[in-house]
Amino acid sequence: MSRGSEALHVAVVSTPHIKTPPEGYGGCEAVAGGLAEELVRRGHEVTLFATDDSHTSANLRWFASALPRGPYGHQGYREIIHLAHALRHGHYDLVLNHCVQAVPILELYREAPALTTLHYRPQVLADFPHLGYVAVSRRQAALCREAGLNVLGVVYNGIDPTPYRVVPEKGDYLLWIGRFHVNKGPDLAIEVAERLGARLLLAAPPPPEDQEEFFAARVRPRLRGSIEWIGGAEGEAKYRLFEGARCTLCPVRWEEPFGLVMIESMASGTPVVGFRRGSVPEIIVDGVTGYVVDDVEDMTAAVQRVEAINPHACRERVERHFTAAAMTEGYLRLAASLSPRVAETLSA
Repeated sequence: MSRGSEALHVAVVSTPHIKTPPEGYGGCEAVAGGLAEELVRRGHEVTLFATDDSHTSANLRWFASALPRGPYGHQGYREIIHLAHALRHGHYDLVLNHCVQAVPILELYREAPALTTLHYRPQVLADFPHLGYVAVSRRQAALCREAGLNVLGVVYNGIDPTPYRVVPEKGDYLLWIGRFHVNKGPDLAIEVAERLGARLLLAAPPPPEDQEEFFAARVRPRLRGSIEWIGGAEGEAKYRLFEGARCTLCPVRWEEPFGLVMIESMASGTPVVGFRRGSVPEIIVDGVTGYVVDDVEDMTAAVQRVEAINPHACRERVERHFTAAAMTEGYLRLAASLSPRVAETLSA
C-alpha cells in the first residue's frame, strides 16, 4: 500500500510507563511497538503515543503530565491522562489502545473504532463490559466472556523474529526469565533445577515492592551454587540468553493471558516447558516445540527430554503464527468488521 488516500490514520496508544519498545520486560509496550512498526511498513499513517524516550518509525507523541516523572504517581491516573490527550490529538480511522486501566475514557469516544488489548484484566473493565476488547489467547477470551466482556476476537501477540538466531548447539543451563512474581513461579523453576542438579539462570530485574516478601522467603535463600540470578536481560544479552539455553521454564501459577517469553524462546530454537495454565497449551505444541506439563515432577521429567525437540520446529512455529505481521493482520481484520472505512481501505 502506498501512502495517500488509501492509508489509514491509526493511533497506537502504548503506555506512559516505560519506553516503547521496552529494553527489557514490558509486554504491553512490546506489542504496541510491533504494531506501530508493521502498520508503518504497510504504508499507514501512524501516531504512537508512548514515552518521550521511545523509538519508532511512526509519529511519536507524549504528554509530560502522564510520564512517571510527571505530577501523578498512580499508573491508572497516568494512563487515563495519556489516553485522553491522545484521543484529542487528531482524527483517526482506528485506535489501538494498550492502556487497559484507561478504558473509561473510551466510553465517550465515538469518532473511530477503538480496540483495547486485554494484556490483563483490571477490575475497572467490569463497569465497561460493552466496549471493544481483543483477547490475546483463546483461554483468555473464554474467561473474559464468562465475566461479561465484549471480546470481539482473539489476536495472538507477535514479535519480529529477525534478531533471534537458531543455535543448534545449546549451553549447559536452564533459563527462567520474567518478573520475580509468585505467579511466574521462579521458586518452582529453582525446585526443578535443584532436583536435576542443573544450572539455572534467573533473568529478572529486582522484585517489585509487593513481591519483596515472596522473593526474600522463596527465592533469595536458594541463590547459590548452580542457581544464579543474573539481573534483567535486555537487547542482545537477552537474545543470546535464549539462544544458549537448553530450555526455558514457564511454571506459571495463574491463567496467564499470553507469554511473550515463550515465543521469544522458540524463535531462538529453544524449547519451552510450561505448566498447563492460561495460554501455555496454545503456544507450545506438546512434544514438538516443548512440553506442556502439570506439576514440578512432570516438568523435571520433561526437561530431561528436551534434546528430542527440533530447534527449527520451534522457529517455524513462531514464523507461522506469532509474528508482528500476523498480529497486525489480525487487528486489521477485526477493525474491518467494525468499520466500512477500514474495510474499504484494506480491500483497495
